[in-house]
Amino acid sequence: MKKLLTLLLAAGMTVSAANGASAVELKVSGLYDFAFSGSEGLNGSNSFMDASDYRALTGRNYNERHFDVYQRLRLGMEFVMSEQLSAFYQAQIGTFVWGGPYRGASKAEADGGALATRSANIVTRLAYLDWYVPQTRIHVRMGQQSILLPNYAAGSPILDDPATGVVIAAPIGEDLKLSLFWLRAIADPLKTATGEYEYDDADVDLFGFTADMKFRAFRLTPWAIVGHGGKNFDSVRSSGPTAPGILPFNGMDRLRWDNGALIVDPSGSGSTIWFAGIGGETRIFDPFKLAFDFYYSATDNAHSSTERDGWYVAARAEYDTMWCAPALVGWYASGDDSKVTNGSEQPLTLSGGFDPGARAYFNGRYSIANTIDRGDAGGTWGVSAQLNELNFIADLSHDLSVTYFRGTNSSNMPNIINNVYGGGVTPADYLTTKDHIVEVDFNTTYNIYKNLIAVLELSYLFQDISSSVWRDADGDSRSFSDAWRAALNFRYKF
Repeated sequence: MKKLLTLLLAAGMTVSAANGASAVELKVSGLYDFAFSGSEGLNGSNSFMDASDYRALTGRNYNERHFDVYQRLRLGMEFVMSEQLSAFYQAQIGTFVWGGPYRGASKAEADGGALATRSANIVTRLAYLDWYVPQTRIHVRMGQQSILLPNYAAGSPILDDPATGVVIAAPIGEDLKLSLFWLRAIADPLKTATGEYEYDDADVDLFGFTADMKFRAFRLTPWAIVGHGGKNFDSVRSSGPTAPGILPFNGMDRLRWDNGALIVDPSGSGSTIWFAGIGGETRIFDPFKLAFDFYYSATDNAHSSTERDGWYVAARAEYDTMWCAPALVGWYASGDDSKVTNGSEQPLTLSGGFDPGARAYFNGRYSIANTIDRGDAGGTWGVSAQLNELNFIADLSHDLSVTYFRGTNSSNMPNIINNVYGGGVTPADYLTTKDHIVEVDFNTTYNIYKNLIAVLELSYLFQDISSSVWRDADGDSRSFSDAWRAALNFRYKF
């Protein structure tokens, strides 16, 4: 925190010292989040695992009932020179947990919120420059920025996260806005002690466009992305969620058959990566709104076992009334067949924010308290019935959703991936045709002040995960349990 205050002080001194011809206006904004969260059976990739199975596997009891308090601050500063030129910087402090983790009497800064310690987890979340091409309406944004691909039905299952690159947006007439972008998704920055790159040819570059067309009664947005992945991009340890979303089987290494045996192929191959999609909405029957999204995606390289291709479609129907907004959301995303050597049939993803209504399993509202928070739709289909914005008392509203979803992956794949190959998929990120979940969410929002809200989130996940599909290496069935979560969130927006 001391480092952040020093940075703010330096920025303020710089602004105050500027002369009139080059004065910079400083605008400060931010989000302060707190979450008091209790849950059971929600533990990342081990979610739904029966407590006894989890204890046998790890020797710990973490999958039992647990309560935590989370805290996070996102502090942004916009440096405005003029309407044509500005810069933005956002730091994130946290997320850290009250009281720990605590690792002994040393009271290190890395212990976070433990007694008599201080949290040192301050990171740069956004840092970009905004400017217009002189004498035009062409807007350029370069740097680390939030990228959200077009979506209308259930959030973007592909990309809704900060990324580094350049986005150029230009209005063409009154009804069309064209955007072009280049994203450096993965680089090969890891150097050895001798100064050489540890993973040569590991870059992933993505080039794309969106064409946002707005008309009186409807809106339509086609878009596309094409890129290249170097032969070693799956080996870069800092690649985060991007590589698993492009590679088969959640990022497992290259595979090939050798006389009937499945082995890792040491020879890499560069990959062509592409997405093509379209989405839109119409209010021609206002107050009835219809929306849809579709995309197809694929990789192409020299090894069919490491290729991936699949598709996704979603639709949303919503009706606005004085008291609430009933909605029905449905989606389908292709899943893996039972063959390993032909790669994966799930649609590609980068770092998405898929949100069909089941916010404990898929993308959470605040992404701070304990949820599975899966951001993509690959290998699932489902339907969600919702009553949103129920409002009977001023400043108080409710959202209710019941979401049924099932896997589209072959029921043979968990055994092949986990026990034959030695991978690591679980029902938290890989549902089969024999697994389904019903999630019920009830959220209440209270506007305490204009800039402060409190949100109570209640979620229960009824699971029907096949114990015959999910077996360990010895062939024994695994047990699973329902999961639940309750969180009281406070958000101060300034």
